Amino acid sequence: MSFGPIMRFTVGELRIELAPLSKEVMSEFIAPGMQQLSVRVHTGSWNAPVLEDEQEHFDKVRKSKDSIVWGIWVLIGDERILIGVTDISGFDEGHAKQILQATTGSMIFRKEYWGKGIASAAHKARTWYAFQHLGLHRLKSAVIQSNGGSSKALSRSGYSLVYTERNEQFIDGSLRHLDCFECINPNDPFWSQWWHGDRPTKRSLEARKVTREALDWAQENVDLL
Repeated sequence: MSFGPIMRFTVGELRIELAPLSKEVMSEFIAPGMQQLSVRVHTGSWNAPVLEDEQEHFDKVRKSKDSIVWGIWVLIGDERILIGVTDISGFDEGHAKQILQATTGSMIFRKEYWGKGIASAAHKARTWYAFQHLGLHRLKSAVIQSNGGSSKALSRSGYSLVYTERNEQFIDGSLRHLDCFECINPNDPFWSQWWHGDRPTKRSLEARKVTREALDWAQENVDLL
């Protein structure tokens, strides 16, 4: 595993590409990006990284056997602007290796690209890849409650709230809770295998419809190269 294949799609007037990272671009994460507290606060880390940290992280990702990582780029003519990263990690095989699930994460470190729908579209593309090409049953993610934008982006892909961990982070003078989400593959046999006789909750059934819409959008709009 390590890096995912190239995927391209359009958000408004912006052309977006999800593609593997290289060690040469790790400097683009640093300044101002990952050294801004307003960005780091959403990652649960308070340290401002330097180039050596990001290069070391790249080496770990490149050798990873249980993660798939994409850089998020904005394409403007011949220019590629790295604005963030998204991933699927921690692949877990359930009982008798019949259930496959993983954890997802995403971050846009260039604040001028916040609120433009890029994260939502990237989540849809990533969810489509996870379900359509990896055959996963379930995706998990977690968001600090103060990060409402990330929660909305996940919900647009069909993630639904499962439970809340109280007092997980101390941000700007206050304790904040951590919302834990899940997205279940809406297609059979994966959906049936996940519930195996149990009755899905109303929230899960509503999320299933949203996930199907997200997958339909990705099938129509994502170019997988």
